[in-house]
Amino acid sequence: MKTTIKFWGGLHTIGGNIAEVTYGTDRIIFDFGLVYDPASSIIDTKERKQSYVLDMLKLGAIPSIDGIYSRESLEGDSFSAAKPQPQEDSSYQTAVFISHLHLDHMGAMDTLSAQIPIYMTEDSKQLYDALERVGEGLSLHKETIGMSFGQTIEVGEIRVTPIPVDHDVIGAASFLIETPDLTIVNSGDLRMHGAHPEYTEDWLTFMATRDIDVLLIEGTTFNPDKKDTETACKEDADILKVGKDALSQKQGLGIFNIYHRNIDRIQTFLQMAELTGRTPVLEAPTAYLADHFLHDVQFMIYLDASCKSAVTTEQLLTKYKGVSASEINQNPASYLLQNSYHSIQNLLDLDLKDSIYLHSNGMPLGSFDPAHQTMHALLERFGVTYQSLNVSGHAKHEDILYIIDRIKPRVLVPWHSHYPELIKPLDSKQEVYYPKLYETWEPNSLTIT
Repeated sequence: MKTTIKFWGGLHTIGGNIAEVTYGTDRIIFDFGLVYDPASSIIDTKERKQSYVLDMLKLGAIPSIDGIYSRESLEGDSFSAAKPQPQEDSSYQTAVFISHLHLDHMGAMDTLSAQIPIYMTEDSKQLYDALERVGEGLSLHKETIGMSFGQTIEVGEIRVTPIPVDHDVIGAASFLIETPDLTIVNSGDLRMHGAHPEYTEDWLTFMATRDIDVLLIEGTTFNPDKKDTETACKEDADILKVGKDALSQKQGLGIFNIYHRNIDRIQTFLQMAELTGRTPVLEAPTAYLADHFLHDVQFMIYLDASCKSAVTTEQLLTKYKGVSASEINQNPASYLLQNSYHSIQNLLDLDLKDSIYLHSNGMPLGSFDPAHQTMHALLERFGVTYQSLNVSGHAKHEDILYIIDRIKPRVLVPWHSHYPELIKPLDSKQEVYYPKLYETWEPNSLTIT
């Protein structure tokens, strides 16, 4: 009996990485997210909850894997779409492991059968639960199991251990996967220039002491058209200084746009407000996350129409003060206001004279998203200065190559990249394997079926 690996997604995409490791009738799957491509998204099926799983299969948004979807969720005619075997008929002992809480790694886990255990780190679980409370859960509720870093979960004869890595979301993990005949590492998404580079350094030091058979490494930043882009902020540590300097040059409102799953980034902007003598104002969902995950912080809550009916907002307003657009307009220079893209229309209520918009990895992420042009058009219409404070959540080229060279796996598998073939190890003798979708690979015999 030999360990096999099957790849269901993520080989030439950013996200949507899904791989299956099987030993006999024991099986683990990691991750279970969606490919992020707003320019080519087809339709939204979230409201069709009764047919949600079958709809997603028809759209090709989730893979047709046997034994992971419930019989009930597969009821109906799939037409030309392949309908997988329901979980109730499967002989496999299966568990799913989520490396971190970005949608491209966990956004489809709500399609899974309730009988399939879903593991994520305790920090990820806390964030997952908090996001549900602020209305940012997935289409269907899904129970999850938290695990501590370093805790080994056994799925039959497969052992999975999460180890922390630095990424732009709390709880991010790499997985060490051990079977009777193979040791596999899934890097997850990671970097060495973020808020916690020591996480990745410690992970790398540990992995370098192990004999790794297969290393699955992310390659998000590899692109034939450009190398690592020049930005005002090369690492997380630059954001505070660059943002503070930009704000000090403006006599009007400070506005910022972040992805609030990055709790460290919330903290950075609260510090930025304090250093510039401005009052930080958070949208209600972000305020809830800040209150839940950060300590001894002060901010106000922006009172717009969408937040006034939220139960979480009512609770928060017993602890923090609210502020309206009209109150901000009395002295805009006194505030640093959060404005996520989905609420960009709120800018129409504000005095934007001599204001600045600090964009720090919030949606839209880049020019590949049609909303990016819309955002810039609106800012230009009102003369708002745009300042990018983006810092990638993914390792730079040289850091990926350094990681590979330190770990020295028997076989390297690049994925989570549009261009995995551009990842050229420093050691010319390093074996690199480029799998194909849906093939079953036996790394110990190098056979493919």
